[in-house]
Amino acid sequence: MVATLIIFFVVYILFATVHKRRDVIIWAGILLIILTGNLKPLNVLRFVNWNIILIFAGFLIITDAMVKDNVPALFAERIVAHSRGVLGSVILVSGFAGLISMFLENVATVLIVAPVAIAIAREAEVSPIPYLMGITLSSNLQGTATLVGDPPSLILADYMKMTFLDFFYLDGRAGIFFAVEIGAISSLFVIYLLYRGLRGKELKPIKVEPVKSIRSIVAFIIALVWLFLASMSHRFFGIAGGLGSFIIAIVLLITMRRDGKDILKKFDLETTFILMGIFVLIRAITDVGVVDLIAHGIEKYMGGSLFFTFTSLIVLSVFLSAFIDNVPYVTAMIPVGMKLASSFNVSPYLFPFAIVIAATVGGNITPIGAAANIVTFGIMKREGLKFGFWQFVRVGLLFTLAGVFASSVFLWLVWR
Repeated sequence: MVATLIIFFVVYILFATVHKRRDVIIWAGILLIILTGNLKPLNVLRFVNWNIILIFAGFLIITDAMVKDNVPALFAERIVAHSRGVLGSVILVSGFAGLISMFLENVATVLIVAPVAIAIAREAEVSPIPYLMGITLSSNLQGTATLVGDPPSLILADYMKMTFLDFFYLDGRAGIFFAVEIGAISSLFVIYLLYRGLRGKELKPIKVEPVKSIRSIVAFIIALVWLFLASMSHRFFGIAGGLGSFIIAIVLLITMRRDGKDILKKFDLETTFILMGIFVLIRAITDVGVVDLIAHGIEKYMGGSLFFTFTSLIVLSVFLSAFIDNVPYVTAMIPVGMKLASSFNVSPYLFPFAIVIAATVGGNITPIGAAANIVTFGIMKREGLKFGFWQFVRVGLLFTLAGVFASSVFLWLVWR
């Protein structure tokens, strides 16, 4: 366990400080873990979340095709028409991303909305970074609002035997959906404060070229509907969501001929390998017992004050999810939360709701805390934007603190 943890933290530090070939850094770390005997080579491919990788690849191709067909510019024109200045458009785009992510995987949400945001920023002659950060952070937060929005929500529903409607109204009380939305409103206020320097900067009406073809829009809609339908079943979504998205994207490329070849040449392989590597690294430290050790420690040593236990669990969940994947953490911790609730004789939903929200939003703190963050970093690199690890942390931490605090107060008042 010790050797694996040391390698993980060295890779993490290098990822934060070195700005080139981060994919090589991550896979070098994986090779070292294999050499220590703590990871079997045959498990490397098995540990990759191929569903997420295929969603990423499929929607990256589809959104690149939409850019070639001038579709994002058309959406950008409509958003600008309903925005009051640059800052208003940042808030509007962030909120739009959050709304979509209630029903779609976060990586897909980022890939869908990012081209629109970049088109707006170009016309306004401002950096697209505020837009991209707002999109990413909002999508990570709002994914917990519904049963189909994010894997931790599916895990919560499975453990607690919750239906889709239970996320809205449960046992005569407002459900986790409202806790997430209160956190989202607070977090958007943080985005407003962080980028208030854009206030007063007007948006000029965008004049866009006509859409060249509707083929990419058709592919986008089909992939969107397919992903939503697949997400309704946890087992079915395990691979079908990504596989279907990827097949739709390949069919689209074939119909585009020469333009399709250009899109393939520009495909972001570096971000793809970073995503794959992150999945393997996280699974490696999970398999050596790190997450289980944390869960057992919390169960053993927490107790006494209900408020102290509730607060400590939230803080710990936020901190740990900034470094480890929230899926294994939530899977291990929900039963712990249920036991704690029983020992305090409070609602069985109090601690599990807190764990899921804190672990999901905590991934916003660092660029590798969530798959959507890694994808956003890749987009920034493609656009030639300079935005470092600690700049991400500065925005992500404030966003996270605001969202988690507001959601936690709601949970405490409603579910205690």
